[in-house]
Amino acid sequence: MTASGIPRRHAPRQLHRGHFAFMRALVQGMEERVAWERYLHEEGEATDWRRVRSTIQWIRDTFAAAARREQRPGTARLILLDAGRVAQHAAAKLPSLEEFALARGLEDFSEDEQLEAYVAAYPARVGGSAGAASPVGGARRARLVERQLQALRWLENLVVHDPRPLDGVHAWLSPTLAMRLRSAGIHTLQELADTMNHHGARWWTRVPGVGQHKAARVADWLRAHAAQLKLAISEHAVVPRSQMASAARECVVAPATALRPLEKFVPPAHLDGHDGLNRERVYPCRISAADDRAAIDAWIAAKAPQVRAAAREGRALSATQRSYRKEAERLFLWAVLERGKALSSLDSQDMAAFCGFLAAPPAAWCGSRAHPRWSPQWRPLEGPLSPAAHHQAVVILHGLMAFLVRERYLVANPMRGQLRRKPGTASHAGE
Repeated sequence: MTASGIPRRHAPRQLHRGHFAFMRALVQGMEERVAWERYLHEEGEATDWRRVRSTIQWIRDTFAAAARREQRPGTARLILLDAGRVAQHAAAKLPSLEEFALARGLEDFSEDEQLEAYVAAYPARVGGSAGAASPVGGARRARLVERQLQALRWLENLVVHDPRPLDGVHAWLSPTLAMRLRSAGIHTLQELADTMNHHGARWWTRVPGVGQHKAARVADWLRAHAAQLKLAISEHAVVPRSQMASAARECVVAPATALRPLEKFVPPAHLDGHDGLNRERVYPCRISAADDRAAIDAWIAAKAPQVRAAAREGRALSATQRSYRKEAERLFLWAVLERGKALSSLDSQDMAAFCGFLAAPPAAWCGSRAHPRWSPQWRPLEGPLSPAAHHQAVVILHGLMAFLVRERYLVANPMRGQLRRKPGTASHAGE
């Protein structure tokens, strides 16, 4: 509704190739429910007789309207003959030809055309015995079917286009499903794909009225049209986390210069630290580190020498190493993304600013710790650090910088001033 109380008008629902395949199947005699499951079930709704019938009526009306716009009234009338083909043929008494034509809106057709439609509607009960259609009726029905198929091919070439990312969800999915998606703030196919990729296989829990079954049908439809849409649907958007292989998890988030875990973060070349302003230039570096990322890796490895062999065997980092990585990761990301500097170019003023950042981080940097590092929802912080956590971060980062100074990677420790402001700090965590 608009502010004035007038309902908003949305763009019309879009005909797609599935609708034409569905109608071709009906014209050729396929049972409605079977055709629906084969060609239209991916629209997100389970098979419901009323929905099948209303969708058939909408398709027929839309076909006929398109034909009329192209000044093809004969084609429009021909498409409407589908009503006779797909209706339930259960009447106990056959209508007269005149009654049939009036009921089907065919009073303007020629008598031959009315007869063809009549025979097509009741092929097993006209012109023959023992439930068999007469040869003449069968031939007329075959000609009608062929004409209808030709009309459908012409209309398909006229009105169908491939789905596009900015198309509204109402253009391609069932009206009820589209309404529920829009109520959850998902208006376009692009937004739908982004929601699925961001929130994973349980994305549908954020859309009231959409369950796992409907969500699976939507995912099937999007993946079937991924090439036309040029939208990638990640495996984690359709496969529950517990069922994903570790290799598949690693491919969910691509490396980028964005909020990424340390192992997926790619700093720009001019900010990777190879020529940082605080780099030691006089004495040779004692660790094998050409840039800041390699220097951090060396420091993390040095925190638990006894597990180096285990790390080489592919085992996870120790709890101590994960704790140290977390603090270095936050500083590294902040330096590049927020400060626009290499970690090895930070000075004491930068460190003071970073401490303020930890006390009040932007919402975009925060997320639940329940999200694993491979998830698109991973964030480096949960929220503002408590005083104790803030102090611990300062101690650990002072230790990082002290290590890099000792190993002649840096000239000076820019965290020294921040550590001095914290009375009673322990030294073992920072050395």
